[in-house]
Amino acid sequence: LYRPVLAELGLTYPQYLVMLVLWEQAPQSVGALGERLHLDSGTLTPLLKRMESAGLVTRQRDSADERRVLVGVTAQGLALRDAARAVP
Repeated sequence: LYRPVLAELGLTYPQYLVMLVLWEQAPQSVGALGERLHLDSGTLTPLLKRMESAGLVTRQRDSADERRVLVGVTAQGLALRDAARAVP
């Protein structure tokens, strides 16, 4: 049911779920995103890489702990929030 509506936004359902979490609070670590979405890093990392190449999110190493990757929302990702309000 979500596919046609999300296709207009250029998002898949898992990408939409990531954006919902990040719109609530960003940046978040990949681990925190995985916990919230019940996804492991093997699933989440490729998804985030595609979203980063689409210009929706940023990924950068945490300066306090190089093992952690923080995910933030770009201006393009924030602009999608208004369009996505009609999705639910």
